[in-house]
Amino acid sequence: MKATTVLRHVSWTIGPDPDRDPPAMCAACKDCGEKSSVTTDRKDSDMWALEHAGRTGHRRYDEIVSVGLYARPADEELQ
Repeated sequence: MKATTVLRHVSWTIGPDPDRDPPAMCAACKDCGEKSSVTTDRKDSDMWALEHAGRTGHRRYDEIVSVGLYARPADEELQ
């Protein structure tokens, strides 16, 4: 008996991981690079940025968000 390999070309898609944790985020000051702690509650990172602005006068921030993603063939059903 001979082993056979079957290859197929398919389109892939990517989207939210169905088993993901809530998105994690932090605020990062664009002036000095200091960052808030990572949190799943946006209010916490926003409050850090406001307090940092009050202490330092820095006004520009990045919101850094991490969301779990899941890649799969487009014709595969999510479970």
